[in-house]
Amino acid sequence: MSHRLFIAIELDREVQKNLSKICHQLQKEYQLNDRALKWVEPHNIHLTLKFLGEVDDPQIPELCDMLSDTTSQFEPFDFDIANCGCFPPQGSARVLWAGINEGTEDLQALAEAIDHGCHELGFALENRRFSPHLTLARIKQTKVGYQVRETLENFPEIQIASQPVDSIALIQSTLTRQGPEYTAMHHAKLAE
Repeated sequence: MSHRLFIAIELDREVQKNLSKICHQLQKEYQLNDRALKWVEPHNIHLTLKFLGEVDDPQIPELCDMLSDTTSQFEPFDFDIANCGCFPPQGSARVLWAGINEGTEDLQALAEAIDHGCHELGFALENRRFSPHLTLARIKQTKVGYQVRETLENFPEIQIASQPVDSIALIQSTLTRQGPEYTAMHHAKLAE
């Protein structure tokens, strides 16, 4: 049997609430409530460190061991969430995100160590530089993507929240008609 897995930092409830307020503000004040925008449920917002895809059951225990070994080499740290942006950098937006303005070096070092650990277990190395962000919405139509980009040009710069990092999670993603359901299969603690 296999599971669709990714490695991520789970967010505190207070951080999720703050992000939910930003999404609500974008929906109401800036009229970003088109059906072509698929908003991420606040409890599902997380910071992905590596997407693994389908992973067979026998690989999971060694993956958990590798994650625990890797994270034990890192001291706990915080990252600050601020401002909103979109991908790609030009043209119609396809992803609306909240950015990270403090703690990016720690996040990049952690993501790189996890990527190399996963590679030793047979997973492909990332072919893009890690760009830490929190996905708030996915955009399905070109016209709406341009509207999102234009809205963000007028959206004020904001400090959203600070998130402590003392563990990471191996998360199973189950796709349902109502959207994805995430279940943490393993937590790997950073150094005490």
